[in-house]
Amino acid sequence: MESRIPIGSGYDLYSFSLPKDNPLNFCGGQYVILNSGLDAGEEGKKLKRAYTIFSKDSDQNRFELLIRKVHRGRVSNHLSECPIGADFEFSGPWGKFAGNETWPNTGKTLLFATDNGISSAISLISSGKFKDRVDSTKLVWLLSEHEDPFLVDWIREERIGNATGVEFVPVRSTGDSWSVDSALSFVRWILNAGDSYSNFFLSGNGRILDEIASFLETKGIGRETIGSESYFRQEELKEDRTRTEV
Repeated sequence: MESRIPIGSGYDLYSFSLPKDNPLNFCGGQYVILNSGLDAGEEGKKLKRAYTIFSKDSDQNRFELLIRKVHRGRVSNHLSECPIGADFEFSGPWGKFAGNETWPNTGKTLLFATDNGISSAISLISSGKFKDRVDSTKLVWLLSEHEDPFLVDWIREERIGNATGVEFVPVRSTGDSWSVDSALSFVRWILNAGDSYSNFFLSGNGRILDEIASFLETKGIGRETIGSESYFRQEELKEDRTRTEV
């Protein structure tokens, strides 16, 4: 671990360095599985968590992870207490769709992120493949009404600001969190706003993303143009989440 920087009250930005002769070879939007070193309760098993690589893929000898501080989360709390310089094992990079060389096609790209799915979206627009596409990219972030305003401002200024041209649309829910119906209503509004999109990338709550992907297909949008990375499939975000991808 090279550094740990608090981002607002709810997140830490971690930086990890790798030997020069052992680059990670990742692309924006991919993730790693980090071995925390903590016992998982079964003999020989360790607690592991999947985290999206938050940094640009132009530097392959270091990477960043933006990790939410989860109440009573064993791994996030453990990481926040580890000394700088601590070593960790991990596997990856993982994420087949983000590494798809045939995507995106020509035309505009619409990225939809819910909750902490913003990490995948930010990583993707910071990647080499989006270097010449940011002017034709819109990023919509569906976040809960309780999300730290500092995080939103920090992402806008420190990450989106480095990708000039990306249209950034953070939208808070009217209740505690976004429901499937409210998210679909907002998607319909975006698609009816006049712009036409050729590529889509969805990241975050799998319950919501599955319905958005199905809705897009009913509009005649080919499944091969819709990327998806889902981290959890319940309303409340927990540390023990699963990740699936299409």
